Amino acid sequence: MKLAIIANTDKEGTKTLVPEFVSLLEREGIETVLHESIMPVLGDGFSYVSVDRLFDGVDMIASFGGDGTFLHTARLAEGFDLPILGINLGKVGFLAEINPAEIDQIPQRLKNGDIEIFDRMAFCAAASSHDSYFALNDVVLDRNVDTRILRLTVEIGGRYAGEIHADGLILATPTGSTAHSMAAGGPLVMPECDVFVLTTICPHSLTMRPMIVDGSKEIKITVVEGLARMAVDGQSFVTVDAGSSVTVVKAASPVRVARFNEKTYFDLLHTRLNWGVSLKLKNA
Repeated sequence: MKLAIIANTDKEGTKTLVPEFVSLLEREGIETVLHESIMPVLGDGFSYVSVDRLFDGVDMIASFGGDGTFLHTARLAEGFDLPILGINLGKVGFLAEINPAEIDQIPQRLKNGDIEIFDRMAFCAAASSHDSYFALNDVVLDRNVDTRILRLTVEIGGRYAGEIHADGLILATPTGSTAHSMAAGGPLVMPECDVFVLTTICPHSLTMRPMIVDGSKEIKITVVEGLARMAVDGQSFVTVDAGSSVTVVKAASPVRVARFNEKTYFDLLHTRLNWGVSLKLKNA
């Protein structure tokens, strides 16, 4: 077995945890290869390669960092069909689920098959005259530095769905439903669902509510008035002028996520959001 390792070099734990992890894997006969960006932090003594060769002959990817690092890793690994194991060095850890104290369990779990792998829907978003962008969490259209409210029209599956007057619109995957969409009042969606979530940001209508859309539909958002910015997973940004459109479709391949098989989605909701936690027990 061979693992590729990607790490956020700005995280304090990278310098100590990555070498420890490599050593643990080597004791079990598991080969590792590290992204070359980690070399300035760790120095010599490890096998480094550039991103164009990082996934050659690899069985799994270990991502050290927060959820942002996991999203970055998913984008780098698009099309390789490799599961990503997230080790959390950040704050929340919805995608990077494994705590640093648990990394000593990983080598034996890999050998015993005690790690579950499941697919998460992703999508591709393209703004007029721009490249297509891969997203695991969300695509957000907001007014950026423009002081005016946005007027947007939405088409779903080639049919006109409506007009929105708001500060913006969030189009989220089930994975992204616990991020910006949730903060804007959107629903939580179990990650195995095959749907999009449309959530408006500060709509100028009391009747505008979030909507769940069939994931097989193409969604087209047109900026009728205002100057918008498209943010893809909070990491890629594109200006969208009035008259331009953003088209979003389900990605051809899902993102494969690896996790400890005894952990559940509801465990994450309990520990990260306090969702469904008994107030009686909490305040006892």
